[in-house]
Amino acid sequence: MTTPPHILSVGANPTLMSSRSLILRSAGYLVEEAYTVGKAINLVAGDSIDAILICHTIPQDDQKVLISFVREKRRLMPVLCIRSNTYETAPRTCVAVDNDPEELLKSLKMATAPKRFS
Repeated sequence: MTTPPHILSVGANPTLMSSRSLILRSAGYLVEEAYTVGKAINLVAGDSIDAILICHTIPQDDQKVLISFVREKRRLMPVLCIRSNTYETAPRTCVAVDNDPEELLKSLKMATAPKRFS
């Protein structure tokens, strides 16, 4: 049996984070929560995270700092940025995801699926 992907969810709003974590856990993911970029960086440095979700509640400058750290530490780790609306752009090297539970789960499944090589 394989271990479910370990997701780091980063956001500033406890209510959104709680709801999102509940959705992710019910879909079978292991979830860590971080309410600050510093905590998120520490968790990524621990090397047990498979993908990171960054909520739109994290300021853009902080998102860039976190993404930069992730790309330096784990270049291929999937980074998904949840947009507050469809027209919002995501930082470079971050997959933009609509703020919708079904879209989030679909995008996360694609990002964490084992890669098959022919």
